[in-house]
Amino acid sequence: MDMKMTQTSSAILDIVFDYALNKFEDSVERLALGRPNFLAIIDRFVLAGTEVKMCLPAFPFKSANKIEKVFGILPDKAEELALERLNSMCTRIKDVYPPGAKLTIISDGITYNDLLNISDRETWAYGESLRSMALEKGYSNIEFARLKDLVRFKTPLPEKVEEITYVANATNFRRYLFNQFGKDDIDIDQEIATNPDTQMTYLGYRRFLESDLRYIFGHGRSNHSYKKGVRYLAKQMLIRGYAFAGAVKAAFPEHLRLSIHQSTGEHKVSMSLLNTKTGYTTPWHCTVAQMLNGDWISGTMSEFKKNQALEIVHENGRPSYFKEKATATLKSLGSEDSDNIQATAIDINGQTTNFIAKTEVAVDKLLSIESRDACGYTFHTSHVMSR
Repeated sequence: MDMKMTQTSSAILDIVFDYALNKFEDSVERLALGRPNFLAIIDRFVLAGTEVKMCLPAFPFKSANKIEKVFGILPDKAEELALERLNSMCTRIKDVYPPGAKLTIISDGITYNDLLNISDRETWAYGESLRSMALEKGYSNIEFARLKDLVRFKTPLPEKVEEITYVANATNFRRYLFNQFGKDDIDIDQEIATNPDTQMTYLGYRRFLESDLRYIFGHGRSNHSYKKGVRYLAKQMLIRGYAFAGAVKAAFPEHLRLSIHQSTGEHKVSMSLLNTKTGYTTPWHCTVAQMLNGDWISGTMSEFKKNQALEIVHENGRPSYFKEKATATLKSLGSEDSDNIQATAIDINGQTTNFIAKTEVAVDKLLSIESRDACGYTFHTSHVMSR
């Protein structure tokens, strides 16, 4: 490759890295570790003059915890922001590389849903609604994989899979997945102990499962018993995840592999679907709220509901996101103090933005964020001169 092509590949990867998971102190170092591998993949597309192809296993279904975390079973504004962010990434790549980029989202919901008490119908509804959202919003840089892209069905599926066909074949999909890509002799405890990527994914599973399943399996069990059960489920998810990863690699061998999970950074780019330095970087685990200045923040539904400065906004007859009330003025919150607080908020375009609010008291009352992580998100605050 000549120097110009090499520079183009590097520019493309830099754009992808702008959307990478960035909430850890060593995030930059991890991305640098995988850079040679990722550039080699991008180089092939640039050399051929074809669109850069990426794939992302994600968007399984809404959290099982509908009491605290999410509004319901269908995608809402959180998913819209995530899709917009991913589509924007591809658009930016086209600005530096005319053939552009295409991202294939591979829903892994049907791989795990039965473990988490999510029905096949609910998984179907979420996926179909997500596809409709992407089409309606014009996110043309995104496409979605289908079941038949991942496994070989003995009886071919129809070209267009409807809900009944999907539900009827959900168990078959899992069976074929394990038969074709599963490892019967896998020692998952050994994998967790020796494979850093597996260990990080396992710990991530445990964290979200403890909150996701609290109102399903938490009743009538001691805390110790519940957490033991969660550890078991997390390991079962890993075993299935190994098979699913094998299917993804076989179906999309040339694609740049993206991931929602924390990783060493050597083999896949860990992505932040919501640009926030907290645990809530995946839209199916949280809700989002829009502040008066237009910035978005992420957190749990229950915490946002407690915040009297926020109200629920409905779209298509359903609750979709929270919005800061216009009546929640700084004066009503006691803004006599002269200091301002600057806080970092979500920017769906991959750049950090800030907002200014009057006084520590006002910030505390308005967002419940000063010196704590009450809503599942953290704002890094600093005093600035009053205007």
